[in-house]
Amino acid sequence: MHKSVFFLCLIGLLSIVPLQSQVIRIPEKFDFMSSPDQYGISTLLRLYFEKYQYQGVIMTDVTEKALSKKIAPNEYGVIIKKKSNFFITRMQVVILDYEGNEIAVSPEGTSREKEFRYAYIEAIRAAMDQFTALKNRTLLTTTPTESKPTTSTPEPQAILEGKAPLPERKVTVEQYLEARTLSANSIGLYKQKGLTPTLVLYKTSSRDCFMVTQNDAPKGVLLYRNQQWFWEYYEENQLRIVPQYIAGL
Repeated sequence: MHKSVFFLCLIGLLSIVPLQSQVIRIPEKFDFMSSPDQYGISTLLRLYFEKYQYQGVIMTDVTEKALSKKIAPNEYGVIIKKKSNFFITRMQVVILDYEGNEIAVSPEGTSREKEFRYAYIEAIRAAMDQFTALKNRTLLTTTPTESKPTTSTPEPQAILEGKAPLPERKVTVEQYLEARTLSANSIGLYKQKGLTPTLVLYKTSSRDCFMVTQNDAPKGVLLYRNQQWFWEYYEENQLRIVPQYIAGL
């Protein structure tokens, strides 16, 4: 009896390993970006791949055009196809093999947001949410027809208003919080693999400002400026400003 249970568990583990070992390499800078991981898009893709049980790896200092040279025979890469006009942004996520062949293409994600940051994030989230080849983990057997319908760094440190801002630096995926919609007016910020939100955001009249609660208590505001989110709150009668690295917001 015990031996039978053991072999059943072993078979189950062996069936899981190939999925978890499939590597998808993500360029740090896609063709439509003006800076590495702009708007946290590369990080957002990595979080989606890990959600679907693939190993997403962001390639530092690698552009979309140079990605094919960095993929090993047993690995995959990802590129983004973008079509935009004045009214709508359209994006598709494309999985490549090591020879640069397209093996899976997501449905088209769209957004009518006018600002690039919101349009890109909304369109990519829509594409990834509908990417059944990844969600069903059938990447190896899927052909591209679906589209037809680092070194660790310290944790962000709080700074007081009036001091110089933190210098630009590399940020690991562990430092990012993932934005997930809770309701029509609220968004939860989750740590990697977290089940409960670290912070809860409430919408205001500005897309660049959110009211923040922590443990169901008001805790300042979240502001977007200079392509960076900052959490501002008072502690012991002093204003504290903490940089926040958020994917999907």
